[in-house]
Amino acid sequence: MHNPAMNRQLQIESVEGEISLVIEYQQGKSEALSVLAGAMLLIKAMDALDHCLLSSIDSGLEPVSILNDVQHSSLKVLLARALRKIPDEHIGSMDWKKWLGALLVKGKHRLLQNIDADAPELRGVLAELEADYKAAPGGLVGYTPPTVAQVREALDGVTLARASLPGQRVTVQTELGDVELAETSAPALDALMDGPQQTITNSGIEFFKVKAPDMLGAAQWVVMRNNRSTRVDMLHQGWLDAYHARQHNILPGDSLKCRFEEAVVYDALGNELDRKLSVVEVLAVITPPVQQPLL
Repeated sequence: MHNPAMNRQLQIESVEGEISLVIEYQQGKSEALSVLAGAMLLIKAMDALDHCLLSSIDSGLEPVSILNDVQHSSLKVLLARALRKIPDEHIGSMDWKKWLGALLVKGKHRLLQNIDADAPELRGVLAELEADYKAAPGGLVGYTPPTVAQVREALDGVTLARASLPGQRVTVQTELGDVELAETSAPALDALMDGPQQTITNSGIEFFKVKAPDMLGAAQWVVMRNNRSTRVDMLHQGWLDAYHARQHNILPGDSLKCRFEEAVVYDALGNELDRKLSVVEVLAVITPPVQQPLL
C-alpha cells in the first residue's frame, strides 16, 4: 500500500546569499563526468562548511544548495542558500533570514580565503566573525562561531573536493569578492564517526606536561593531564614546523602552555562515546629548573 508520507520532503526556506562555483575546464578535452562529479563534491563541501557555520546557532539547521543557474564556456554554477528545519519562530522572519544569509556568505568567504591557515590564524578569523554572530535580530544572544577543529575539518572537506578537479581552475565567487581554490593533493581525512548524538565542546588555556613528543610529524603528542596519559592533536602547524626544525628543544617533563579545544561525544543516554583534545596554539614552553647538586 502506497504511503504518501514516504514521498514527503522537509520544507525548505530560502535565505539571502548566493554564491557561484566556476570550474574552467578544457573544452573538448575534459571528461564531462569528471567535471560534473567534481562540481557535486564542491557543492557538498560548501553545504558542509555552511553546516559548520550554523552549528553554534542551531545544530538542527540543514543547509541546502539550490540551483539557480548553470552557465557555459566555463562551468559556472549559481547556488542560492536555503535551510531545512528552521525553528517556527523564525519561519516568517525576513530579518533573521537576511542576517543568516549574510553570515554564511561572509563566513565562507573569510574561511576560504584562509583555507590553508594554521590554527591560531583560523582562530583569529573566527574572532572577527563574533560580532556578526552576535548581531542576530530580535535580541537573540549566545550565538558564537564554531570551534577551530570544526572549521579545520570542514575546510579539509573543501580541499578534498578541490583535489578531484586536477588541471582545472576553480573559483568561488561571492558578493564580497572571488576566492580561487589552489590545486592541491587530497588531505588524509579521518573517517567520520557514525551517529553521534551530542557533542559538548570545552575550550581554554591549560598546561600540559609532555610525556612523548611526536618525532615523526604525525601531529599527535602524548601529554599528562589530570595525572592521566592523553593523546592530543597539535593543530598549531607553525609551532610544529619550528619544533621539527629544532627551534624548540622539548624533553619529557617539560610543560606546554596551550590554548585548547576539547570535544566530547555522548550517546542519547549520556554515555561518553569519544573524546578529542586539540591544541589550537602553543603559547609557551615551560622547562623545570635544573636542580643544584648537594654539596
